[in-house]
Amino acid sequence: MPSQRAAALDEAQGKVRFPIRLPAKLGPPEQVLVADLDGTGTYRVATLLCHGGALRIDAFDGRLDPVFQKQVSGPGVDWVEVNGDFAVWIGGPHALAYVDREGKVRMETARLAASSLIWQQAGVSYRLEGDLTKLEAIEIANSLK
Repeated sequence: MPSQRAAALDEAQGKVRFPIRLPAKLGPPEQVLVADLDGTGTYRVATLLCHGGALRIDAFDGRLDPVFQKQVSGPGVDWVEVNGDFAVWIGGPHALAYVDREGKVRMETARLAASSLIWQQAGVSYRLEGDLTKLEAIEIANSLK
């Protein structure tokens, strides 16, 4: 990922424009990364790594691209609910398009070649990726505080 670097949680929070929400179901992350530096010195992506890096939560500063929502279909894809809003469960590697604050579409690819849960909340898009069942992923997503 462009310009990715490790940061302490409080430092990472100061480098992004959105609140970094932690999953109560998982406890504190083992590592925090920030990535995709914009022209103002602010990062567009914060990543929480858990379980030795086998599980990651990416938070993107922007909304899901409507084209992504229309393209997501087929085997292994289910529409589910997280915190009362729509989410999509994808049972394998995929690309994710999100629209940043400037209106530019940005593409991100799956990193762990694992299943993912993708949703948005309060202007932030999230992807939870790892070796999880759909129900485990929904429980973790619902536990973000």
